[in-house]
Amino acid sequence: MRSMLFRRSWRAAGGALLVTLAACGREAGPAPAADTHDEPAAPITNRIDIPPAVRKNLGITFSRVESRAVQATTRIPGHFELLPTAHRAYAATLPGQVELVVAQYQTVKKGDVLFRVESAAWHEMQAELASTVNAIRKAHAELGGLDARLVAVRGHAEGLRAQRDVWKERLAQIAGIGAAGGGIASAKTEARVALAAAETSIAEVAEEEAELIGAAAALRAELQGHEESTPLLYAHAMRAPLPTDSSARLDLAMARAAALLGVTVDVLCAPVEGVQVLPRWRAIDRLEVVATEPGVVEALDVVDGAWIETGQTVLETVDPSRLRFRAVGLQADLGRMADGMPGTVLPPGGSAASADQGVPGAIHIALEADPLARKIDILLDPAIAELPAWARLGVSTELEIVLLGGDEPELAIPLQSVIQDGLHKVFFRRDPKNADKAIRIEADLGRSDGKWVVVESGVMEGDEVVHDGIYELMLASGGAAKATGGHFHADGTWHEGSDH
Repeated sequence: MRSMLFRRSWRAAGGALLVTLAACGREAGPAPAADTHDEPAAPITNRIDIPPAVRKNLGITFSRVESRAVQATTRIPGHFELLPTAHRAYAATLPGQVELVVAQYQTVKKGDVLFRVESAAWHEMQAELASTVNAIRKAHAELGGLDARLVAVRGHAEGLRAQRDVWKERLAQIAGIGAAGGGIASAKTEARVALAAAETSIAEVAEEEAELIGAAAALRAELQGHEESTPLLYAHAMRAPLPTDSSARLDLAMARAAALLGVTVDVLCAPVEGVQVLPRWRAIDRLEVVATEPGVVEALDVVDGAWIETGQTVLETVDPSRLRFRAVGLQADLGRMADGMPGTVLPPGGSAASADQGVPGAIHIALEADPLARKIDILLDPAIAELPAWARLGVSTELEIVLLGGDEPELAIPLQSVIQDGLHKVFFRRDPKNADKAIRIEADLGRSDGKWVVVESGVMEGDEVVHDGIYELMLASGGAAKATGGHFHADGTWHEGSDH
């Protein structure tokens, strides 16, 4: 059955895999008399052509020769699970009627709108922000009016003081005349009355000036308070450029609004497109909740159109790429494991991934062991940002760890790359000088851990050996060699006969 499969694959390759292997011991018959120019047969070699078309049709893959501590390597079963940070819940920040924008199991990107909320509370907040802007403008206008009145009052006070000085001088003149008649006495009385009236008016104006100064000071303090606590609203009210200093941009009112909307303060302060004097917070009619991280909508906790309260969860997302591997190890190995040791999650058996496409990372030993089963969880956090396609939530496979105190690393290849060919075990090394050729090598093997096997000779670290498709190559080379009774030398040349 396997030979039939191979013949079909061979035909699918389009005849690209050509191996010339002569049968050992076959005596050549007499050449036809008419043909005296026969070319010598091509020498047999342990090099096999594997051009891209052959590799694709026969499913040939490669694994690298690695330096591994085979005897000290242990593998423990486990599965991929989500990190706690992979889950994210999105709740309503204000009460209102919800409009769902996404569906369950829909993939979302960062910034995608998840749902909207029609909230009267938001419109009340908009009114408060607008009221603050109006209060700033009103206070600024009133301060301008008070300053103008203060200038007028001070001018009036100067006139009254000049008038008072005139009447004082008039009284002095009257007193210097000496004995006064009835007319002089009357003038003196009139001057005194006028002087008293001027003094009274000056006092009244001084009182008004003091009131104006106090009112202006109160307005300046109010404006200063707005400028310090709500500098962005203050700048908007004064139609001034927004402050660029980070400390000056700490607007308490705008920060609260931004937190409720789930956006930044800069977004709220940005002008509406086409309307330079209108900030965005004035134009928002509904709250939009956007995805803060990419993921998949895992659950919808409310139905479309439902009324939700503040803090109520609307939907939940999960990032399936945020995974870790949880394996179950033996307590007996704890003395040879430590937090931070390197480990590798192997591709599951039967997958199309090669043996060197594992997920590396550092292991962490769980805080608590199982006293009855005498086992303990071993966790691995992947050290690569992008996981291979086979690494998915719930996939069961093995975690490979090199235990402490083991043997020295040795060159090893996957055990799957070795195949029995008659009395010999063989593997196929990719020719380092020609990637479209494979070299058949009789395996000189050492110890094995069931997944990898030590190779004593014939390879160097970094070489590639055939991982998948080895059976077809064995049929194309090893079977023919076995029938001839010959053997290959280390340099790749063929020698007939059984002597080495």
